Amino acid sequence: MEANNNKIKVGWYAFAGGKFSPDSKAYPNCQGVVACLNPDPNAPVGKQGLILTPQQLHLEWASEVGEVFINDLEDGATNTKKLVAYALKNGISFPAADYCHSYSQNGVKPGKGFLPAIRQLQQMVANREIVNEALKAIGGDILRGWLGSSSEYSRNGLWAVWANNGNLFGGCKITNIYVRCVIAF
Repeated sequence: MEANNNKIKVGWYAFAGGKFSPDSKAYPNCQGVVACLNPDPNAPVGKQGLILTPQQLHLEWASEVGEVFINDLEDGATNTKKLVAYALKNGISFPAADYCHSYSQNGVKPGKGFLPAIRQLQQMVANREIVNEALKAIGGDILRGWLGSSSEYSRNGLWAVWANNGNLFGGCKITNIYVRCVIAF
């Protein structure tokens, strides 16, 4: 990707082929909005920032309760891969993680999207004013409601963040939550 944290800003648009621009119509296949950046300008590709895809869905985290030990608070990509693998091995489903893992719109390849960890969600919500304005410009869904993370809170719960103010909450795994898919660059 053509990512360079010295140039890319939160609220810019990400496009297929690793292109970024402050103009939502600069290139075809807008993948979403840059929602947060790593403060380290030397971060490697894949750790430079997160692209928030335009859609917000209302899905269950899990089809049944039970502890799966997916509790990394910072790495949603790893959490999502673990949830998908656990589902295959144990015959249960994780609809939120499955949606993000299989996301494939506007040039995003399946397996590149993931359900963000709670700290990643907190960073995006901290930038909500800029991110929401950018999402509106492309007809995307603004950040709203309780946003579910890939981070497990307890046997029955997951960590969620309130989009309006960043408050944390331990939500129920088998209740529908708002889901946002992200892509690392």
